[in-house]
Formats: sequence, C-alpha cells, structure tokens
Amino acid sequence: MKTQRFSRSARGFAMHSTVPGLCAVALVCATASAAQAGRFEFDQRRTEVRFTFKMAYSTQRGRFTKVSGTLDYDEAKPEKSKISASIATASLTTGESLVDNELKGASFFNVKEQPVIAFKSLSVKTTSATEADVAGEITVNGITKPATLNVSLQPHDDPALKFDAGARKFVAKTRIQRSHFNMTDYQSMVDDEVDIEIDAIVRPR
Repeated sequence: MKTQRFSRSARGFAMHSTVPGLCAVALVCATASAAQAGRFEFDQRRTEVRFTFKMAYSTQRGRFTKVSGTLDYDEAKPEKSKISASIATASLTTGESLVDNELKGASFFNVKEQPVIAFKSLSVKTTSATEADVAGEITVNGITKPATLNVSLQPHDDPALKFDAGARKFVAKTRIQRSHFNMTDYQSMVDDEVDIEIDAIVRPR
C-alpha cells in the first residue's frame, strides 16, 4: 500500500501532511451486487480521514471529520471510475487543543489561507474484484503532488444503512511525506512520513 505517516509532538506536533488523504480521498473498484453505474456521493455523517505518524517511539493519531466528494463508478468498467474529494482543514482534531492549534497554524495546514485539501483521480488500475490502485493529484497547503490510493469498495456492513439500497463501504489508504507540502517543523522529533486512511460510506446520487 502506498502511503505516508503523520506526526504530533507535545507542543510541536508536526502534521505530516495531507490526506488524506488526503486524503482524502479516493476511488473505486468492483463489488458483489447488482451492476450499477452512476454517481455516488460521500456521506458526510459517515466519512472521516484518519492519520497516524511516529513521534520518537510512539504512534500519534488524528483525524479530519468534514469530508465531501463524488465517485463516478461503473461496475462493468471500474477502470473508468473518477473521484473528486475535498477535506476541510479546520475539521482537524487530535483530542489535544494545543496540538490542534499548532497543526492548523501557518507552519502546517495554514487553515486560514488554505481551508481545503483536495484530491482528483487521474487513472484507476484494478487489482482484484473489490480493490484498485487510484493514481491522482492531491493538494495540501496550496501545493499539488501526485498520490496513489489503495482503495477497497464493497457492500457496506452498517446496520443503520440496511435499507439504503446501493450504498457502499469505501476505504482508501496511502502514505505521504509532510516535507513535500512545506511542513518541515519539528523534524528532530517527528517522522516525515504520514499514514492516511479514508473510511467512508458512499451513496448513489
């Protein structure tokens, strides 16, 4: 899986970029139910982007809670799928206000100037009946870089959605380097790599 990691420090918690990616977010493959072609939307109530990173010998975690986007998906032609997604940087949370404020500041996500992390797919390569590698571009902190998401798209297992015909469970993973997005503070304490996971429910539009 092609991914990167994330960072946090006691007071200098360095956010290893995007997502998440970010990251989003990301893409498509085949599933086991009736053939369906069309546009899906990310359910904002059941979608979040999680990140992990190493600080010294410990693993730190955080997440983005406001994610939106669309998935154009044809089960018969999954390689033609397309995804467009965005993450509100202000929705970042680690459970520690000091760390949140640092990551939202100008040295990292610069929330005031760069309110959105965006992902746009460019190509899809299926790797199994339910998985695909989705290559695209991710924009974090105003900087656009290539990113590849390992995506799984399957029937959902959420009992709350049992009557929601056509909804799918979407999971994507990737790894990025925060330094690629001009986030270089606290390098002595926090790894450059950030692992990202997008956990979502997509619904037919």
